[in-house]
Amino acid sequence: MCTRVFNNKSEDYLTTSRNMDWKTQLPTSLFTFKKGLNKSGMESSDESVLTWTSVYDSVVTMVGNEESGYGASDGMNSNGLVANVLYDSNAEYIRKDGDSTKKLDVLRWVQYVLDMYGTVSDVVSEFNKNKIQIIGSKVPGSESNATLHLSISDKHSDSAIIELVHGKFCIHHSKAFTIMTNEPNFETQIKLNDYWRWQWSSENKFPSHTIPGGPFPTDRFERAAFYLHHIDAPINTKDSLAQSKSIVANASVPIGFNLTIDNNPNVAPTLWSTISDHNNLIYYFYNVRTPNVVWLNLNKLSSNYNVAKLNMVELTADNQFISHNYDNIINDNLIPTTDPYQVNQVLLNVTL
Repeated sequence: MCTRVFNNKSEDYLTTSRNMDWKTQLPTSLFTFKKGLNKSGMESSDESVLTWTSVYDSVVTMVGNEESGYGASDGMNSNGLVANVLYDSNAEYIRKDGDSTKKLDVLRWVQYVLDMYGTVSDVVSEFNKNKIQIIGSKVPGSESNATLHLSISDKHSDSAIIELVHGKFCIHHSKAFTIMTNEPNFETQIKLNDYWRWQWSSENKFPSHTIPGGPFPTDRFERAAFYLHHIDAPINTKDSLAQSKSIVANASVPIGFNLTIDNNPNVAPTLWSTISDHNNLIYYFYNVRTPNVVWLNLNKLSSNYNVAKLNMVELTADNQFISHNYDNIINDNLIPTTDPYQVNQVLLNVTL
């Protein structure tokens, strides 16, 4: 479930797209955050918890609500850094030397990265230190474990994939790492992709331009890689957005898809997709259950509030999901709210 594509064919027109696939509907909201906010890596009041003050503005897609809590799944900051977390059945959070690390809830991983770092290299440098421990959690509104890995991309055409192996960060850093799905681990995905790239290349005397059509992670990886490999560099922003939207749509799974395979967490319908325009700082969101694409402009956040949100998919009191329908730019639709990750006063006093 979930597919991420970084279209870095042209450094002038960089876009990152992703699908959010999940077995059930999830409450989903768009949040905007101003820089200068005090944040906590966990709800608990403990001096081992990571705390920080945000350096960048950001727009973030959160799943969950006030009752179940929020999980940051996707977003972009005011320096054009994009972060996405996708399901990773191989993720391992427990580490033997965890007592010496600062704790960060996996549901807050995206927010921490967007708040504190401006480039992929900055993120890689920090997580290579392995001074932070990711703490496991449940997907908000679900009993499923949030086993995740992180992709990051920036306005310099750079990219990295960060996985967790025995609780420590395993980082794959290269401009060439433009596709991410779920399993197997990323190192194996690259080996599989090398096979397919050879099939498509001129080195093969009898090149094959076929691609797998299924919904499984390796199928989606190869389809996305195939189309990204074969497109021309975009000549403007509109073309880059169109390319990214088409490629990620080709990796989507339709609502109601009924493949009778028991206990396979990596095949689920696509709920929504996003596209981040790194160069212009515009963040696009489209819910598969509504007809319109909407967007937020990070350059035009209101100066009247520090935190705001807009519910895109809402869970009602009688457990019904409502998909709200908006049009075009939605900056003016945002409603001021509290920061779900704000540091509590007890923890702030301990830290200071």
